[in-house]
Amino acid sequence: MASIEKYLENKFVEWCEEIGGKAFKGPAMQYKGFPDRFAILPNYGGTVYVEFKGGTEYGLTAMQKHFGRMITASDPTRYFVVDTKEDLAFLIDCCKRFMTIGDMTVQTEQQALKDIYIPKEQPSNMDVFVETQIKKILED
Repeated sequence: MASIEKYLENKFVEWCEEIGGKAFKGPAMQYKGFPDRFAILPNYGGTVYVEFKGGTEYGLTAMQKHFGRMITASDPTRYFVVDTKEDLAFLIDCCKRFMTIGDMTVQTEQQALKDIYIPKEQPSNMDVFVETQIKKILED
């Protein structure tokens, strides 16, 4: 790994730990081309996927592009390729924004699940499910 690539990756991992998140190393052995890190953000910030390049002379491999397309198809705002310190600053800024809107995003998703997937005339088990999941998390 080129030194700037390693520097950028380490800075992101440190930042994630400082805010109470966790940046996991991607499963490189099982899935060639999977992003270098996937980070779970606190405060309902969700998950981001990051490929660190650090300005190396080689671009994304075919498999890296494949995973990038898959992740972007799932959520177009959660995949990042970081080449420079400016890219890292942008990634961190986006993560802060995800955490800022996290609670609102969760509430919107929960409401959409209730409205779309559960017929209005039947009692909703979604409220019970959500409350049960939240209690499980808070008890740990």
